[in-house]
Amino acid sequence: MKSHKKVKVKRSFRRYTERCMDNRVGFVILHYGDMTTTDNCVQSILRMVGWEQTLIVIVDNEVQRSAEERESTRRHFETQSNIIVLKNDGKGGFSEANNLGYTYARDEGCGFILMLNNDIVFPQKDFLQILACEYQKKKCYVLAPDIVKAHTQEHQNPLDTRIRTEKEAMHTIRLNRAALALFPLSYPYLRRWDRRETERCTIQKKQTEPCENIVPFGACLILTPAFVAEQKKAFQPETMFFYEEYILALRCQRLGYLIRYVPQLKALHESGAATRHTYHTSISQMKFRLERTRDAAEVYLQYLRSGR
Repeated sequence: MKSHKKVKVKRSFRRYTERCMDNRVGFVILHYGDMTTTDNCVQSILRMVGWEQTLIVIVDNEVQRSAEERESTRRHFETQSNIIVLKNDGKGGFSEANNLGYTYARDEGCGFILMLNNDIVFPQKDFLQILACEYQKKKCYVLAPDIVKAHTQEHQNPLDTRIRTEKEAMHTIRLNRAALALFPLSYPYLRRWDRRETERCTIQKKQTEPCENIVPFGACLILTPAFVAEQKKAFQPETMFFYEEYILALRCQRLGYLIRYVPQLKALHESGAATRHTYHTSISQMKFRLERTRDAAEVYLQYLRSGR
């Protein structure tokens, strides 16, 4: 026999999710570098049917900029009543900045909260209607859309079909440490490997049917009212860059949260626009990736071993 307390909690949770469904959809955009790229993302949201019921939270993650430059960024983007710019004054990490935007959108009563790279563009004007329909079909905690890389037509979701094992994480850490120790001598070999991986991914076939409990690609994550009702942070534990998807998938697995890939939802991705804007040479960009991947894999490994 179910306890009165348990039934009350379930009813309260259901009322919260229903209220969130009726309220605003939040879009958290991580801004770094090129304003035009972020503008394109914002304009694609404003073209959606029902955009008036959205909240667009742009997180200014250019922590190295002067106060005057960042104020200029705020004025540039805050042109509509549903757009707010938040200034991240922390270290500028991906998880930290996104959590800042997520918390704001959650506190404003948003039901769905989408976590976006600024180089995402939405081609569907009826995106919000499809989103509501897909969530009502089956309750889940994270939705992953069909993300297409703009220049290669690569389908980037699902990122993976399973989380990384302890052995795989340790292997990643060792490889990146070795590549950094030999850098820049290792660069030509890494560059050739990178090109082969790009070619392999370009011919990757689209996953045409919905699938569950995958590792979602982090450029566009849809956190549903079920997730938002229970979680105060989008990303936990935090990394500077990379591995956020594997940490999120592991966290959802431990909590019993369902992740669904839904190809009916579409997003276009100009992959790496912010990084290219910051690191003008491929050598510096490669070193950045090696350093951040090593650090993030170490955070993931620690979380994996913690069992919590």
